[in-house]
Amino acid sequence: MAFFHKFNFAVILLGLLQQFAQVNALVNQRTAAIDPKLAELDRFIRVSNPSDVDVQEEIKKLMLTISESRKGDQRKSLLGKWELIFTTEKEVNFFKTSWPFADVSCIIQDLDLYESQTINNSINFETGGRFVVTGTAKAVDGDSDFDRVEFKFTDAAIRAWDRTIKVPPVGAGWFDTMYCDDSYRLSRDVRGDWSVFRRQ
Repeated sequence: MAFFHKFNFAVILLGLLQQFAQVNALVNQRTAAIDPKLAELDRFIRVSNPSDVDVQEEIKKLMLTISESRKGDQRKSLLGKWELIFTTEKEVNFFKTSWPFADVSCIIQDLDLYESQTINNSINFETGGRFVVTGTAKAVDGDSDFDRVEFKFTDAAIRAWDRTIKVPPVGAGWFDTMYCDDSYRLSRDVRGDWSVFRRQ
């Protein structure tokens, strides 16, 4: 019987290792298929501490290098859902690293500039709760070389334990799209914060 228990454990372990290898291969295939600088940026974000000032500066340098390859107005490419994978915004990083009540599972931004003209930000927690901020967004002319989007938040709520608690929405301003393709989006905003998103 002990032999069969060990054998079953070995089979389960082998299966888990194979699943891990398959997931890792898919990640490597995705990063290999994109621009080498974007692949480097993705790997750097995954293995580094994004709150480290030196790390932030290196990521900014990579973002600027990648932005040199952008072509034309990219704002129509912003349509859809994006997962925030890096930001210098202190308030967001507080939720990711220091929020005492629950760990953040993901942060999603949903954009539609030309039909509904909406922006929806959602901080999702592993416990199932969400902090959701919604508002308006539209393409506008800016004073930089990048494509500007103006936004204004109009509603905010905490959704947890089958309840919705309305809180005052805070925030209005703009962000510039430094680069956008089918997989990644790089931006910086009116407050000087830099962010990297991965398409959902």
